[in-house]
Amino acid sequence: MPTTELVFTRRYDLPVAIVWDALVDDVLVEGWLAVARIDPRVGGRYWLDWQSGQAAEPTNGTVTRFERPGRLVIDTDNIGSLDFTLESVPGGTRGTSTDLCLVIRQDTEPQLIASTYARWQSSLDQLEDLLRGHPVDWSTWQSDRGEAWAAYLREAPRSN
Repeated sequence: MPTTELVFTRRYDLPVAIVWDALVDDVLVEGWLAVARIDPRVGGRYWLDWQSGQAAEPTNGTVTRFERPGRLVIDTDNIGSLDFTLESVPGGTRGTSTDLCLVIRQDTEPQLIASTYARWQSSLDQLEDLLRGHPVDWSTWQSDRGEAWAAYLREAPRSN
């Protein structure tokens, strides 16, 4: 299978330390991404159990880079490599904001690129909501967020 690289960028109106915690704390990760068990250190476990209503096997990952609070890289058994970079930028309501860049490198079938794109765009929206105090209610994910996910799927890049 070919390796695909998807790059996502977002600006969050909060300091880097707050966004960082939402990447490495079990409870916070569950509020935007999946049920999580995380050992936040190089070599530590990063396990995710997807709850969004889309059939997906749990993800077993290993933290391969842990540079608090700016860089987190996780190698996984079924969703590729997740490379999060956080950068503090001036501005925002608190005087500082965070630019997040997520690079996903994944060996995947070309027809699955669109659903991967939609999943991560939707997840980064969910991270924004969590940071504003509104974690995902996984029991109502389909009715609350399914339409947004479908819109991302329609706009997703397509493989030729």
